[in-house]
Amino acid sequence: MEEKQMTGYPSIDKPWLKYYTEEAINATLPECTIYEYLWESNKDYQSNVALNYFDRKITYGEVFENIGKATKSYSALGLKSGDIVTVCAVTIPETIYTFYGLNRLGVICNMVDPRTSAEGIREYIKEVNSKIVITIDVAYAKIVESIKGTAVEKIVVISPADSLPQPKKFLFKAFKATKIPNDNLHIKWKDLVVNGKNNESVIVTYQKNTPCVIVHTGGTTGIPKGVMLSNDNLNTSAFQAIKSGFDFQRNHTWLNIMPPFIAYGVGNGLHLPLIVGMEVILIPSFNPNEFADLLNKYHPNHMVGVPSHYGNIIHNPKMQNKDLSYIIAPTVGGDAMDISLEKETNEFLAKHNCPYPACKGYGMSEVAAGVSICSSHDVNKIGSVGIPLTHTTMAIFDITTGKELPYNQEGEICMTGPNTMVGYYNNETETNNVIKKHDDGLLWVHSGDIGYIDEDGFVFIKDRIKRVIIRHDGFKVFPSLIEKTVDTNDNVVSNCAVGIADTSHSQGKLPIVFAVLKDGCNADTVKKELFELCQKELPEYVQPVDFVFIDKMPLTPIGKVDYRVLEEKAKQI
Repeated sequence: MEEKQMTGYPSIDKPWLKYYTEEAINATLPECTIYEYLWESNKDYQSNVALNYFDRKITYGEVFENIGKATKSYSALGLKSGDIVTVCAVTIPETIYTFYGLNRLGVICNMVDPRTSAEGIREYIKEVNSKIVITIDVAYAKIVESIKGTAVEKIVVISPADSLPQPKKFLFKAFKATKIPNDNLHIKWKDLVVNGKNNESVIVTYQKNTPCVIVHTGGTTGIPKGVMLSNDNLNTSAFQAIKSGFDFQRNHTWLNIMPPFIAYGVGNGLHLPLIVGMEVILIPSFNPNEFADLLNKYHPNHMVGVPSHYGNIIHNPKMQNKDLSYIIAPTVGGDAMDISLEKETNEFLAKHNCPYPACKGYGMSEVAAGVSICSSHDVNKIGSVGIPLTHTTMAIFDITTGKELPYNQEGEICMTGPNTMVGYYNNETETNNVIKKHDDGLLWVHSGDIGYIDEDGFVFIKDRIKRVIIRHDGFKVFPSLIEKTVDTNDNVVSNCAVGIADTSHSQGKLPIVFAVLKDGCNADTVKKELFELCQKELPEYVQPVDFVFIDKMPLTPIGKVDYRVLEEKAKQI
């Protein structure tokens, strides 16, 4: 790129563009539905493998055939453009056929975690007034309870067994099958397809910014809200990732361990690799303790996970002396990666012949999961979450004044670009709290994260605004500063700092640290070391008032540290 005069402000200079080709920068974004993008990308490669489901290989041709069946079948139930269907499922082929099949009809998928309580699912159903619920069979009993008092008229039941190869299908049905009543309220996937095979469907045409999916924000940041993502959001997110410099190629393999009810899972885990034409290895129910087994079995070229997933394999005996040269993109996101874990992960990957370090990314549900990425050795800095994607602009704004800050100054991370959500479902107030028009006339998404951008355009996260511990004297304590210091003690496996009520004053909180220690160490000795460490390394007002040792760190369903659980635990101390 041609050199230009720097102004000192990231949103104007866009220094990250020097890492992209002119072709990538000037590429025209796709304007089509997610199904149309999938079709155009793979219509000439229908004999290629699209899905690997418990070793059953399903081709792109078969995927398109089953999507067509799903379209007809759901249309036969009376679904039409603008309807919202609640989908309570995991990543199995039928979920994928449903997702794209409903998209052809213009129907919006309201994605719900099957582990949600019956009361919680009921609220999600009532919020969007779904008349049809699609559920995985293991959640059936919960769904029956949750539809009471709702407008639901039909429950479509899909099963992990529907696409299982024999004899696994037989074993599943023999030991795990759920009995589904044969009445007007219920219909199984197989019967749904048979009933709809002769139906004529009304296929919608693409309209810009039309919602195609609703995912729900994580409970760790407050009351969950329905994030409406459009065809454009998912398509441009995938498109920008493809143009980011990764070695993405047709027929590569992609290990998908992320669930479909989060933006990270439905966008980065499914839509992106399918658009490229990869073979997606589906793991419907992921156990972090089995990560090593999955790598050793499938040898995937690409994978996406959260920091804790990588932490689980570093010291796993099953990975000893294993050759990981097959891994092209060990991508990590969903949560900030501790510098010590990042270094340890990179050393582990290099030692096992993986040609790339951890490819960290950053995003949130409100921007279809991803807005920045580290895509290679050259585009990677320790502690950073990468550079903004090709058509995305990121900047740092002063929390008080709302003015953009220059390089290396900490403030709120904000972003603007084609990934910006349509809005929160039926919640204009909260939408306006997150998406704000700035002086430049652009709509910026406010992340709620504290960070900075350096002169090369790399983004660094420091903390969450909502996690900031405010003392009685107004001083702000950022938990990450404490956590990074505590993490330097060799006996600490993981730690999380939260606020505890300051009983010496009428208001304010003080920092306390919950930590998991290595087996065999002396807790009293470690506590003494940690007090001394923090007294030496941290300002007095930042120093923790206590250290509490726990057996394991509480995690959210996708593997983030659930600091709210620890905040509740702190209230009881």
